[in-house]
Amino acid sequence: MTKKRSGVVGIIASIALAISVLTVPSAFAANKTIVVWADEQRGPQLKQLIDGNTTIAPGYVVKVKFFSALTALQSAWDKATAAGGPDVMTGPASMASQGGKSGKLAALTYSAVAKKEIPAAGIQAMSYKGKAYGVPLDVDTTAFIWNKALSADIPATFQDMVKYYTDNKAAKGLTGGICAFEGAWGSNAILTALGGGAWGFKGNTPDLSKTLLNSASYKANVKKYLLGADGKSNGFFQWDGCGDAFKAGKIPFGITGAWNFDGIASAGVNFGIGATPGLTATTKGAQWVNYSGAYVTSYAAKHGVDLGAKKLVLGWFASREGQVLMSSASSRPPANTAAGAVIKDARTTGIANAAKTGTPQFSPYLDNKAGGSNWYDVLGSVYTNIFVKGDDVDKTLDDAAAILVKNFADAAKA
Repeated sequence: MTKKRSGVVGIIASIALAISVLTVPSAFAANKTIVVWADEQRGPQLKQLIDGNTTIAPGYVVKVKFFSALTALQSAWDKATAAGGPDVMTGPASMASQGGKSGKLAALTYSAVAKKEIPAAGIQAMSYKGKAYGVPLDVDTTAFIWNKALSADIPATFQDMVKYYTDNKAAKGLTGGICAFEGAWGSNAILTALGGGAWGFKGNTPDLSKTLLNSASYKANVKKYLLGADGKSNGFFQWDGCGDAFKAGKIPFGITGAWNFDGIASAGVNFGIGATPGLTATTKGAQWVNYSGAYVTSYAAKHGVDLGAKKLVLGWFASREGQVLMSSASSRPPANTAAGAVIKDARTTGIANAAKTGTPQFSPYLDNKAGGSNWYDVLGSVYTNIFVKGDDVDKTLDDAAAILVKNFADAAKA
């Protein structure tokens, strides 16, 4: 974690001082417990910030439980019941629509201050059928990174990246050219840089009547930049378990989020942060941009802690103070605009600037499985079939597009 500038340090110090006295056990009646669930990235941060807190919601004590990975958290949430389920959930924005539809989340009423400080897009991301089911915590997106020891400056174009890889593969022992750390989800900037994508747009509105995954330009660019003369992968594009190779200096370029920055820096990599180069110097790849959120579950009322859980979510998670602390611990840009105004950390602002080139992630569309598999599974299969198995590009993309057209048509009905 890089050191914050003095202005932010002062703010954080004052907030931290206030928080430090919040964990003193109450001498009065036993507090009711509010259980918060989180993944392996946010969980340890929340442990340090609010675990044991008794003053955010007087009469309640906060207990943070975190899981080994986001997938483990989501699996536990899918299986959760009132008997052992959490009172507060943290996780991606997709939980809002899923939880609103299933009844596992409670609707929230934003305060006037929260409405002023939380952007409309953030509130919309946390809503389902006109009701808000969570508060946005931070901007959930990725940025382009490059190893400055291998490439001093950010490449101007996608072609420049490929040329660097092919020119230096043997001499520098490169095992890949670019690593999408988060797999299919994290590869969207590469996909769009080459003319592909989930869907087209009519203005700023997704056009769910078609998909760009099998567009003529994407097909041509995959063959031109990602395959060799033999029609097989040239090794440039990596998306599965390639993070360690980037950290080891075997892959010069990458796409990932702020949650991986500490690990990359700890590996001794001096990296830059920017937007993914496109096919021209003025175009960029568009990564997914969404929000992560905090939610009050319907179980909180059954546990008798719904009032405290709502104070925690609306009064701390959504607040300027809470989001300054969370952003300082994670390097993620806060959703709260008042918090964002005082965050000057280079990594955080780098991610925030990269987000400007991104595209909104509409989870209900991407998660739809009417065609048999959702967007992420379809895309993962496409990558495996083309770059591992060596299957025909045109047929693979056309077959995948047929699934997606069914998914998007079904999603458009909702």
